[in-house]
Amino acid sequence: MRIVAALAAVLLLAGCNGGTVDRQALTNDAGTIDSINCEAWLLADGAARDRVTTSYARVQSDALALQASNLADALAHRPTSPGLERRTRVQARDAARLAARLRRLHDHPTDRDGARTLSRRFQRAGSCS
Repeated sequence: MRIVAALAAVLLLAGCNGGTVDRQALTNDAGTIDSINCEAWLLADGAARDRVTTSYARVQSDALALQASNLADALAHRPTSPGLERRTRVQARDAARLAARLRRLHDHPTDRDGARTLSRRFQRAGSCS
């Protein structure tokens, strides 16, 4: 049952990332990357301070990594409006880097020093306050 739900979520997210990237889509996608970074910052900070359970850190980081990975894939392959390809591909790399960092948190949720380092990186990458 969980596999079916996960597959449905992936298909839904993939469907939301279709079409040509224009300025508005690029702005929205940048906002999504920023939001995921800020959520990841709070999660990593909680893990670094031992304020979230290991299970919670794993589940949340996995969900956020999936979202970032889907966005990275979509941005890497979608056609772009003229003049936006470079910026779109840069955002694809940012989303892929975000997904990789979240996978590290997922794989090592009890590593407080690692979580602290990731927390700072998430905060710097997003406009988190």
